[in-house]
Amino acid sequence: MSIRTKLILLFLAIGLFPALVISVLTFQNYKASLESSHITALQNVAAYKASRIDTCFLDLKNHLEVAQNLYSIKNNLPTLSRLYSRPNDPAYIASKSLLDNQLNKMQVVMGVHDFMLASPQGKVVYASDVPYYNLNFRDALRDIQQKVFENGKNGIYFSDIFPDKEKEGDYAMLISGPAKDLKGHFIGVIIFSVDMDDIYRLVQDVTGMGKSGETLLGKLYGDEVIYLNPLRNDPQAALKRRVKIGDKVGVPMQNAVQGKAGSGEYLDYRGHRVIASWRLIPTVNWGMVAKVDVAEAFAEVSKLRNIVMAIVFGVVALCVVSAFYFARSIAYPINRLSKGAEIIGNGNMDYLVGTSGKDEISGLSRAFDNMTRKLKATTASRDELNNEIKMRKHIEGELRRSNENLEQFAYVASHDLQEPLRMMASYSSLLEKRYKSKLDKDADEFISYIVDGAKRMQTLINDLLTYSRVGREEAIISAVNINTVLAGVKQSLAAAINESGAIITNDELPTVNGRESNFTHLFLNLIDNAIKFRGSEPPRIHISAYKKGLEWVFSVKDNGIGIESQYKDRIFLIFQRLHGRGAYSGTGIGLAICKKIAETEGGRIWVESNVGEGSNFCFTIPA
Repeated sequence: MSIRTKLILLFLAIGLFPALVISVLTFQNYKASLESSHITALQNVAAYKASRIDTCFLDLKNHLEVAQNLYSIKNNLPTLSRLYSRPNDPAYIASKSLLDNQLNKMQVVMGVHDFMLASPQGKVVYASDVPYYNLNFRDALRDIQQKVFENGKNGIYFSDIFPDKEKEGDYAMLISGPAKDLKGHFIGVIIFSVDMDDIYRLVQDVTGMGKSGETLLGKLYGDEVIYLNPLRNDPQAALKRRVKIGDKVGVPMQNAVQGKAGSGEYLDYRGHRVIASWRLIPTVNWGMVAKVDVAEAFAEVSKLRNIVMAIVFGVVALCVVSAFYFARSIAYPINRLSKGAEIIGNGNMDYLVGTSGKDEISGLSRAFDNMTRKLKATTASRDELNNEIKMRKHIEGELRRSNENLEQFAYVASHDLQEPLRMMASYSSLLEKRYKSKLDKDADEFISYIVDGAKRMQTLINDLLTYSRVGREEAIISAVNINTVLAGVKQSLAAAINESGAIITNDELPTVNGRESNFTHLFLNLIDNAIKFRGSEPPRIHISAYKKGLEWVFSVKDNGIGIESQYKDRIFLIFQRLHGRGAYSGTGIGLAICKKIAETEGGRIWVESNVGEGSNFCFTIPA
């Protein structure tokens, strides 16, 4: 293998190894960050919707308890039960009329579809919506009605969901409870019929859940889970799609109906990989799952992969070019020396291999020419010939040792070529200093591109390394005085503060537990951004903190250019820039580092801002 090939391979190894390490770390950290973000969002969705549904059924329970205390029911239900077979009896008509006047109004206020009363024997003797009752319950739902009556005698009971015959594709359920007279004697059962439309609309709302996100309801029947609502990918699923407990699919819903709350990555009812959060709705013992497809959740990772691959390819290209240049500078004089030795060895004593360079190889080539001239001046006598033979032998040995020395030199030189990117940046800067304004305008521009590109790549890789180290450093957690941290940050930013005329004030700040280096990075990035993204007036920055529950809420408020509302979440993602490099410097990683630090310390970060009115960056730390 030639020296050129060896050097190219060595440069590639040196350049690719850190690039690949950075890529792996970036992927792992960013994927974990995305997964955590999605799980938090899904947990919030599931908690919110479960709470709304729970509240809805608690309200219905309260409504039924109100109905249980109605004097008109206590007084008139016995009459209706006794005279049900004689609907034309004046006493029956009077009791029904009294109930109609009150219950029809309550039906609207309570949001129930039908208000029914059953006798102690289980016969429905009153329905506020007679056509709806005849369509859905008469000779149609005997099993459900029987359960509703039997369970409703002993306490408030929520029935299973059933198809509503009044509207195709709609569903309803029954709620029942005991009715007692003024002396506390059992006189029948009060039954509500509830339309599921409002609950289904809440559950099927996918606002903010992307193209694949959805929320599911399910209930445990024996060893099976039955889905209760139409699904985004299966509109006919309600009361039809089932999953057995123990199946590999639908695991989140299996956990939810068994009373387990949690989140994670599993197969959904379709067999697709999803990120899901699940919990139980205790009032009705329904399971709720909020989920989104893994493919959609990690789409941003693919974008990051493309960016990192572009950086890797750039590093490879620079390594190849640099290796080719250095290999050529070393291999060319060695090849010339080797070829010259062969020619001279074949008897051409006039051939010269010397070069004018100042390196060791050039010096060796000139020494070789000097030896050749001395050989040519020797006599052809036998003794002289023997001497010449000896001298020649002394020369293929010198040459061999020279070659060995050259190989050793190449080996040592290659091992000394550490941190290739830093070397490229140094040489490109040197090229700029020596030849700027000595070549044409295009050459100056090209040189500046090389220098700027190398420096930006160094900054980008350093920022990526900083991002990847957050959360992995084994710094000791200790009590950190934020006032002391802020003082150090101000000292580090003294030049920028003086140049911009910034005024930085702060309230008395607390002492918290954490990693001091993390808090330094966090305040350094936020204050530096406040100075950088300033308006026409000098920056005014105020740092404050207040205790809220079990955490401290910190605020870094400025009077800068502000942020449009649609970018308030995007700015915390890696490589997200809102301005071109010509307007503001930076790599787009600073706020991503802030987000990761806040989460590593057990908190979160967000921004409150309006364009032209400044920004207020807030983050929390456990108290």
